[in-house]
Amino acid sequence: MRMELACKVPIGMVEALFEAGLSHRDVLATARLPLGLLDRPGPRLCVSDYFAFWQAIAAVSGNPGIGIVLGRSFKSDLTEPLFLAILSAVDVGAAIHVVARYKQTLEPQDLHVTADGAGRITLTCEWPQAETVPQVLVDAEFSFLVEMCRRGTRQPEFSPVELQLQAKKLDAAAAHAAVFRCPIRLGAVANAIVFTSDDMTRPFVTHNPQLHGALIPFLNTHTPPATSALARVRAVLSDRVRGQRPTVRAVGKELAMSGRALQRLLKDHGTSFRQLLDDVRNEHARGYLSTTAFSDGEVAFLLGFEEANSFYRAFRSWNGVSPREYRRRTVTAR
Repeated sequence: MRMELACKVPIGMVEALFEAGLSHRDVLATARLPLGLLDRPGPRLCVSDYFAFWQAIAAVSGNPGIGIVLGRSFKSDLTEPLFLAILSAVDVGAAIHVVARYKQTLEPQDLHVTADGAGRITLTCEWPQAETVPQVLVDAEFSFLVEMCRRGTRQPEFSPVELQLQAKKLDAAAAHAAVFRCPIRLGAVANAIVFTSDDMTRPFVTHNPQLHGALIPFLNTHTPPATSALARVRAVLSDRVRGQRPTVRAVGKELAMSGRALQRLLKDHGTSFRQLLDDVRNEHARGYLSTTAFSDGEVAFLLGFEEANSFYRAFRSWNGVSPREYRRRTVTAR
């Protein structure tokens, strides 16, 4: 089933290529892809076409370090579900978890996160057809992760402790050294990037400011001010539900109470954590479906569902119609 998933061309790719001095049409022509492919944001390609697209970027640019350039040039576009979820993360570890979930849910690529017990956290990228993955794409993925962490923490010195690449040699070795600022091991078994466990706890300063009021007017107008205890719980759930499923313990911690105290509070108000979470998820789902072009799979990811089918069943039980039918009705009603 994972093999059937398609790769999403990042929103903003046309602008990023332009800023790098490249014509997206030249890239598409070189890759033998339709010239109008990027006329709409975020198209999806099969793995082989996606690899061809990135190989064409390398060929047209003539710059062996172009993947690093593009990986670092992303703009935090809040119409991109992945960015919305990343900027909601509390810390580096949570952001990396969000990226891993996104890959697992919506991409054919996997990002495995493992700890070795010695204070090292390894992120291993696995692609189908891994033997043909372009180095330019590997560079873009890893430089994006590092840049994301630097921007989120506002610590420009943030760096991994090691970069492991399957490539036997690098044509842009100087660019890799300048950007990643860590030892690089070539000829590795898999493409991976390594951080310390302490890095995972570095807070993201983007946790609230860039998101407040920036997206989905529906949510802003339908979320009551957090004046009561119950409203404060809803507010925390609303903030944490982007790209992950909030837990009783995490929400309680943010409200300076134990998980048991939080459950008692909700019981006293005639509700439960599960019921309140479902209410918030449904509110967000209706907002996303009525005001954005996010796919049903992207909405499921943002609401913390492990798979789209679980979201479909939940949404139908909440509203009596499918997400697609709800979207159709809201569009017709405008």
